[in-house]
Amino acid sequence: MWKEKLDELMLLPRAHQFDGLQQLRKTYERADYEQWNTSFGAESLYDAWAQLPFMQQLYQSNRSVIRQALQGRSGWHVVEIGGGNGALWEGMFDTQQAGTLTLVEPHPEAHASVAKRLPSRVRFQSIVDTAERAVLPDADVIVSSLTLHHVAGVGVAQRRAFGLDGDGKSEILRRCVAAIRQRHGVGILNEADCYNEIDLAPSDPVLVDRFLDAYVRRCARAIADVLDDADSTKRQAWTLILKHWCLDQTELAFVPREQRDVYELDAAHWLGLFAEIGAERVTHRYTDDWNLFQQYVYH
Repeated sequence: MWKEKLDELMLLPRAHQFDGLQQLRKTYERADYEQWNTSFGAESLYDAWAQLPFMQQLYQSNRSVIRQALQGRSGWHVVEIGGGNGALWEGMFDTQQAGTLTLVEPHPEAHASVAKRLPSRVRFQSIVDTAERAVLPDADVIVSSLTLHHVAGVGVAQRRAFGLDGDGKSEILRRCVAAIRQRHGVGILNEADCYNEIDLAPSDPVLVDRFLDAYVRRCARAIADVLDDADSTKRQAWTLILKHWCLDQTELAFVPREQRDVYELDAAHWLGLFAEIGAERVTHRYTDDWNLFQQYVYH
């Protein structure tokens, strides 16, 4: 059903797709549902999100880089910025030597969820803080997965131009590069390949189209592709995600800049930023079949 509805929507001229989406959204009721990044337990929508094929592909791609980076290293130190429910670490360290995982994350529940995924020989350290404020320890690997798009602005100057203080993406990544270079390590960044940074004003047709591209044409469509083959529990949860974390997410294109919460860069802008901060040996690739998420590996 959802696959056909979205196919029909995508056949409209792009300029008419938002109006078509609004008509589609009228066909389902607003329901009480878990807000994004508010719950990380086993029964949460976030847990169901982590089981979606494109997320599983992202985790597999990250695990491959991490295993290679830690090979032969004893007493390793991995830092994760934004832990979610810890799905990345499921079985990750079963064959690794002992080491330390430090999580930088403002939500205490996420720290508990990540800790549960780790074997006893992995020492777990918590930094309950945001990426903008946290002091990063030296690390063999730093992972920031689908986290930095919550930070408005490429850098301090752009944030100030829109009345915001504090660090932007470039300052955070500079700290990541400095932390991994002390141990000749590697950094991993995962983000959607879409541009909706703070310089795009609310209601700007370009911003609206970018939200449609990321959340409807790719993310919602990717979920719709797997609904028919899912069991009833996953189908129910994934349908809620499709409706409320994807289709309804387009409303963020109309809220004030400081409330948007989604400030993504496309691949070209991320690569330019890596060059600006002096990151080395930067590679990038799509990790999923829907070309939604890019993985950037840097040194």
